[in-house]
Amino acid sequence: MTNREQLLQEIQEAPDDLVPTLLDFLHRVKAVREQHPLAKFAGILSDSEAEEIWQAIIKDCRQVDENEW
Repeated sequence: MTNREQLLQEIQEAPDDLVPTLLDFLHRVKAVREQHPLAKFAGILSDSEAEEIWQAIIKDCRQVDENEW
């Protein structure tokens, strides 16, 4: 199931009184995203590319060599 499909399912199952809050949240996120200076970079990576970068960060960037100094 894709994220979009999961989101739609969650919205369909949400109580009616929660739907306006979800819609308001989505509108706010979209407005901020359009104005954010990094917005032009959103969505340029595929899921597999993003996962590959994430794994490289976990593997290589979170290591501390206490004897390096």
